[in-house]
Amino acid sequence: MSALSLNAAVANDDAATHDLFSAVRQLQRIHTMPMAALPQLVATLECRPVALESLSVGQLLTMVCDAEVVA
Repeated sequence: MSALSLNAAVANDDAATHDLFSAVRQLQRIHTMPMAALPQLVATLECRPVALESLSVGQLLTMVCDAEVVA
């Protein structure tokens, strides 16, 4: 799904859907991260004491931001 289709879907729906698509757009940052940041993100995820599935979107986005800063 492209960013344009996400933006179009958000423009035509309610606040909850807007929040959902906003989170999806932010998570797409993982796909466009610099290669140097990916090993840092993977290492951070592997060190988590809980399952990846139990992370909130906010926690995952924080880890992405931290990995980008370190790289």
